[in-house]
Amino acid sequence: MTTEEEKEIALHTIQQNLALFFPEDAYSYTRQAVEDGMKEGDILTKPELILPYMQTALFDDKILEMELDGMTRTYFSRIHDDIPDLEESEEEIGEVQVETPEYKEGDYLKLMSHIICLPLEPGMGNLHIRHSQKVMIRFFTSTSAIEVGTFFQELSVVQEIPVLRLSFPLIGRQVRGARAFRAKVPKTMNFTLLIKGKKKRRKDIETFPLNISNEGMSFEIQKKEKALFQEDEKCEIQFFLEGELHVKVNVKICHLSKIRNKRSIQYCCGVQFDLPTRSLASTIEIIVAAVQRAHLKELSDKSEESGIMLVR
Repeated sequence: MTTEEEKEIALHTIQQNLALFFPEDAYSYTRQAVEDGMKEGDILTKPELILPYMQTALFDDKILEMELDGMTRTYFSRIHDDIPDLEESEEEIGEVQVETPEYKEGDYLKLMSHIICLPLEPGMGNLHIRHSQKVMIRFFTSTSAIEVGTFFQELSVVQEIPVLRLSFPLIGRQVRGARAFRAKVPKTMNFTLLIKGKKKRRKDIETFPLNISNEGMSFEIQKKEKALFQEDEKCEIQFFLEGELHVKVNVKICHLSKIRNKRSIQYCCGVQFDLPTRSLASTIEIIVAAVQRAHLKELSDKSEESGIMLVR
């Protein structure tokens, strides 16, 4: 077989994989489009090209959107570490010694053999994924949506936490400008919110923002508070930075969601800003820029600590 024939086979396999996981765009994956996409880094065909994105999803605690067999229903999850089990050794006197194996956060991803995800939310997804033919995972960087195709392998347990084991992604793509830019709010940033109440139905609620854009934001709520909010209702949010009130803004509630984290279920509320004046919009833009600087510093610190170049 000649080198040219091998190249043709490899290119055809890539086109098939793209059509499998992204069928809505299958018509556009011509030979030239695929070759250009690979050259520009928009089509990811090798595990080592996909690895930095998986590491970023783990270290930055990205929320994953999971599509099963192309269904319109989206489920949510997060990448989880595959920490080895504790090791037991018996001493000469008969006592059992428990030791933690030598392991650095995210080391398993470097093997590029599999990924570990937390159980899906809503929970029905955990039944569907076990019978799925394919899984598409999407998450967002500051400029793009990263979408990768993979397959479910098995249910597993990592240090008593139930998890989902999937194969390391087979193919990936970068979709630039897929949504309005959102900045993740670092937990170290002293940024809090006061959600004004609705007379007798809801008291004022203090909480923390999860991410923010020039158009809207999402914030954390408690399970018992979820029933106090309704989609499309309007309310006022006050922004406090370093304990000082910076701005008040009216918002419309767009969605109420729940997502698993390492310890429990996280409930969040997404809202769209009502910005009637340029002055108010400018104030929001300044806050978004401050959040982005803090997030980039956090990623830079994590990159330096882990020795891994995380994607911004």
